[in-house]
Amino acid sequence: MRVKSSFFHRAKFIICNGTSARFWEDTWLGETPLAIQYPSLYNIVQHRDAYVATVLQSTPLNIQFMRTLAGNR
Repeated sequence: MRVKSSFFHRAKFIICNGTSARFWEDTWLGETPLAIQYPSLYNIVQHRDAYVATVLQSTPLNIQFMRTLAGNR
């Protein structure tokens, strides 16, 4: 498991249609996965393994959290 995790944290994906890159766990936006960039959100997201295409298919984004978000952060 550590090898797989280490590999995917260093790998970059060509998004194309977004059906093979995971929104939170793969590096597709910036230099690190969104799970690392936004750990507080990652900890409360319902579908950690969602693909980029699934999340970006609608406006607002198709992201569900375990609780309601509040505040201005």
